[in-house]
Amino acid sequence: MPVTGRLVNITSDIYPLVDGELLKTFFVSPGNNICFHGKCSYYCDTSHAVCGNPDMLEGSYAAFLPDKSVAERKVWRHPWRRSYHKRRKAQWEHDADYCDIVREIPPYNQGRRLLDLMDMAVLDFLIGNMDRHHYETFKAFDNETFPIHLDHGRGFGRAFHDELSILAPILQCCLIRETTLNTLLK
Repeated sequence: MPVTGRLVNITSDIYPLVDGELLKTFFVSPGNNICFHGKCSYYCDTSHAVCGNPDMLEGSYAAFLPDKSVAERKVWRHPWRRSYHKRRKAQWEHDADYCDIVREIPPYNQGRRLLDLMDMAVLDFLIGNMDRHHYETFKAFDNETFPIHLDHGRGFGRAFHDELSILAPILQCCLIRETTLNTLLK
């Protein structure tokens, strides 16, 4: 699926298209920036908002994703998701053998899915996306599918900072597709 980074104006490009519950999340920050946050059960609140400067926002945008009514999707918890807890770390952050556990769990114990997550880690590292807590697949293909690369809302934020923890899946599993490695080396 084509994905690109670009600048958008929250006021003129996003706000007029939003309705329902998401519309209620828009606000003006104390710094006079236009902000909004998602609707979810874990950390979607004003302290985790996406803000413009003052209303210009750099982000990634995916195109050609079919509506859920046309192509139903399944949501998966990412094995290397962050805990979002101040004192309790995720298991992968303190267990050097965490990948051995993941390799035993379907759908990561066979097929291409674990390699697909390695590719997703590369993309997330390149765009600086640290919050890959979930990913989606097309339901029609069951486990013979691939992760859909969407929800890069926290990407592109710190262009001059390389967050190595994003590469934890690759480092812990010591695994990467040969084609991905060759592309990176080129």
